Amino acid sequence: FYRQQAERVRDAVNHLLFDRERGVYVDGIGTGHASLHANMFPLAFGMVPEEYRTGVTDFVKSRRMACSVYGAQFLLEALYDLGEPDAALSLMTSQSDRSWANMIREGSTITMEAWGNKWKPNQDWNHAWGAAPANIIPFRLMGVRPLSPAFDEVEIRPQIGNLAKAECRVPSPKGPITVSISDGQMRVSLPKGVRAKVFLPVD
Repeated sequence: FYRQQAERVRDAVNHLLFDRERGVYVDGIGTGHASLHANMFPLAFGMVPEEYRTGVTDFVKSRRMACSVYGAQFLLEALYDLGEPDAALSLMTSQSDRSWANMIREGSTITMEAWGNKWKPNQDWNHAWGAAPANIIPFRLMGVRPLSPAFDEVEIRPQIGNLAKAECRVPSPKGPITVSISDGQMRVSLPKGVRAKVFLPVD
């Protein structure tokens, strides 16, 4: 039932909201405006037909971080899922006023509810939904993701982009999983009882 409902939603979005002349999704019926949100969500949820993915991805990349800290989670997921690690990394390391660096500049020691006080002066300074890199780095950039309950089997598929080296220690119920990449070599350490499917990063 839910699969059928999902297919109906996907087909409706592609039929009613995709502008084939421009190759982007518009915000709604009766408008020509195409926002980052209208395009990143279909990408993140796998709704974009293969023949349109490149154009929609290029549009999303051109809009940078024109979304809230909440939307950043879906934007970064979409970029990694589509093999765009450099674009995702540039957003996580950006120094713009819509960045995690800006939260630090404004005095927060943990992620904020918004990018800064000019967008939401009454925000809180300990907001979980602003912490996308905390899961994106281990799960997408370093590519450590469970394939079965309790991490009995994991996939390790790093996408470090233009980083020269990267290292991560991911906690699991069976113990830490460590992945390090440097000088063209990749090292993986698994706790006892954990199996892994390992994919080597390639240029």
